[in-house]
Amino acid sequence: MTGRRKLVALLVAACIAGYTWLKQDFPRTDRLLIHNGTVITLEPDQLVAEAVLVERGRIVRIGPSSRLLPLATPETEVIDLNGRTLLPGFIDSHTHPVLSTFMHGMVDLSGFTHRTNDDVWNHLRDTVRKFEDGDWIICRGLDPVLIPDLKTPDIAFLDSIAPNNPLFIVSQSLHSYWANSLAFAAAGIDHLTPDPSMSSYYEKDDQGNLTGYIAEQEAFTPFRLVLLAALGKATLAEHCVQVMDDYAANGFTTITSLGLSTSDSNLIRLYDHLSSEHPSAVNQLLAVLGYLPTRKPTTRHVAFVRFDAAGLLPASSDNGDDFFRIAGIKFWYDGAPYAGTMYLREPYLDTDFNHDKLHIGCDHTGEALLSQEDFTDTIRQYQQAGWQIAVHAQGDTAIQETVQAFEDAGAQPEHRHRIEHCLLLEESTISNMQRIGLNPSFHINHLYYYGETLRDQIIGAERTDRMLPVRAAIDADLISSLHADQPMFASEPFSLMHTAVNRRTREGSEIGADHAISVEEALKAVTINAAWQIKMEDRIGSIRVGKLADFVIVDRNPLETPKSELRTITVDQTIVNGQTTFRRTPESQPTE
Repeated sequence: MTGRRKLVALLVAACIAGYTWLKQDFPRTDRLLIHNGTVITLEPDQLVAEAVLVERGRIVRIGPSSRLLPLATPETEVIDLNGRTLLPGFIDSHTHPVLSTFMHGMVDLSGFTHRTNDDVWNHLRDTVRKFEDGDWIICRGLDPVLIPDLKTPDIAFLDSIAPNNPLFIVSQSLHSYWANSLAFAAAGIDHLTPDPSMSSYYEKDDQGNLTGYIAEQEAFTPFRLVLLAALGKATLAEHCVQVMDDYAANGFTTITSLGLSTSDSNLIRLYDHLSSEHPSAVNQLLAVLGYLPTRKPTTRHVAFVRFDAAGLLPASSDNGDDFFRIAGIKFWYDGAPYAGTMYLREPYLDTDFNHDKLHIGCDHTGEALLSQEDFTDTIRQYQQAGWQIAVHAQGDTAIQETVQAFEDAGAQPEHRHRIEHCLLLEESTISNMQRIGLNPSFHINHLYYYGETLRDQIIGAERTDRMLPVRAAIDADLISSLHADQPMFASEPFSLMHTAVNRRTREGSEIGADHAISVEEALKAVTINAAWQIKMEDRIGSIRVGKLADFVIVDRNPLETPKSELRTITVDQTIVNGQTTFRRTPESQPTE
């Protein structure tokens, strides 16, 4: 047999094996009836129903249980809600599965786990002892906001903790980092290495020596490449599967990757495979050979690639299917409030917190990461090719200049371009966004976790009180969504809704009460509005005859739950295309 014939035979065998795998391990339910509870459709003509009938992944009937239950056949899977509530599947409008995969299993130094400075560094010292000399020690979540007495480290301190291991720490904001001497050496960086830009740099002391602090994404890139190699592809693939399962456990039926942080086309293949209901013959072969996981898909996946990985864009914006596709490209116009790289009209506050913990100097306003003129030309280029464009912009000046660039580029509502995070979106800018159809996705839990520190230490009470103006955006008919920016915060939809509705910090302070929205509006922000932003509102985002059967079953009706208790609602089951992708068991109950 020739080599070509052997390859063909192997491919055919793999396809048969893949077909058998799909049919035997993941049997499909072609008919599904869900009844005996509250169905919140989010459709204006019928907001509430009792039962839904699904055939081959699509909704075919909605109505009273008494009418739909007799339609069940012996082959119909029947789910009795028993008084629970069925919602449209949640859509994560802005998340980072690649970064979540990268950070999965890292040493946790976060303020969610540790309360004091001593807790953090004692935990790290204990952890270092478990590693062999020379092993990388990678940590996440260092946070001077959630841990008020935290003393951010310098390179000598990190060298003393891990003298025989390269040590690297990622901040909770994902915009600043710390490394010891061995980590800098492994990444090929020393005191003579030039800074990538004024906003992204390797901090140096008065003698020109590295302090251990690293600001922003460009300076992080050499470390990212070394760290990925240290983790290894097998570990990353395993973590990737676990991260995708976690989205399903939180009720997400679709995720939107906002800036795939990779230049490796194999990662695109992996995500396509993990989301596809019908894997390609090549992917089936790779799965049978052990190069890809063999598993049931858990979420649909829409991706925007990073501006510096534009080579990953397919030949056309008309690509993929309802399970996986690449929608566009993402840019960063400024950085983060907690790294001093948010671009502001007025300076950050002159506080010890900003100086000592966030490395922010006096009269500092941040700066644009892009030339507005060049960015306008870039928008035109991708817009003409049919791609959606998403832009990270947090500060008031960053948002204003971003909107102006889109306006100068001739953006129109049909393009459905978007601005991400929108911390200091000004109401005067909202009208310009409405005119050109530029819609916001709000990083709402800035308020919950960091609201008081933003108010008292970083930007002041006046700016904090008007931040994240979701109410004003909705009143101006902007199609607005909410997100957690995982892995900065965990993707938990009821946490997002709780903050948008209550406008209270974790400590209980009310901030910007005039910008609060209703529970129904919050539900729409994580379902139908998020679907609209990725041009899928005709298929997902609400419960309507003809749409795809993407649902989440929760233990209580959010429209009847006291708004102060929204965060405590539990996801019991997640369904994508009529198939269960997550079902809560006693072992999977959430813990506080």
